[in-house]
Amino acid sequence: MNAGPTLKWNEGDAQSLRPKYLPRSAWIGHGPFAMWLVQAIAPRVIVELGTHNGYSYFSMCQAIKDAGLQSKAYAVDTWQGDDHAGFYSDQVYQVVALANQPYENFSTLLRKRFDQALPDIAAGSVDLLHVDSRHGYEDVKEDFESWIPKLSDRAIVLFHDTEVLDRGFGVYKYWAELTKKHTGFAFRQSHGLGVLFFGANQTDAAKVLIGQASTPEGIDQLRQRFVKLGRGTRLRYVGQRAIQRIASFFQVQRS
Repeated sequence: MNAGPTLKWNEGDAQSLRPKYLPRSAWIGHGPFAMWLVQAIAPRVIVELGTHNGYSYFSMCQAIKDAGLQSKAYAVDTWQGDDHAGFYSDQVYQVVALANQPYENFSTLLRKRFDQALPDIAAGSVDLLHVDSRHGYEDVKEDFESWIPKLSDRAIVLFHDTEVLDRGFGVYKYWAELTKKHTGFAFRQSHGLGVLFFGANQTDAAKVLIGQASTPEGIDQLRQRFVKLGRGTRLRYVGQRAIQRIASFFQVQRS
């Protein structure tokens, strides 16, 4: 990566990059970055492969709504689970569908397998793709490569779990291969998040991000910034869960 300009941080970021929807999620530390990225690059189409509880997806939807963007967003999932995430009841989908209601004018839930959803998305239209489903090497490779025809010439692709080296996960291996061919960097918190600049004609904001990540000092600053914001999100989640537990305790005591 070639050195370039660095990002200027707004002191209000800590307040503006605050995901409102906080279910349990291994992605919890990446919400502020996802919000910042969406608002920075203004993607015309976002697709998420593997949504589960919806934390990452609704962080991006919130960013679209907060910034008044004209983006379209699609969450693709069977909402049945898998061998890594575990299998779960239909209640998970019902909760996600309820959380989607404030965003229904631009957000669509596609309850399908990834291959079944391909006809729903126009070729060359996806500016931001998030891959976070099956985590074996062959699985993530297949999931991503089957969607390459849908990517635009400015596409950025996010890969979760780039830091997980056990439990049969192979995202880190595939990520290492991808970054030999394409520009990218990764966050290390919350199981790791790879940011791949796949398209050949990146937006000006993406080019600045590439510049920031191109030097040791720049990538350290970038990681520290979003680790701090992600830590704040995690603390809000922990606090929210504590309040829910206390409320449940007193409800049981009254019954």
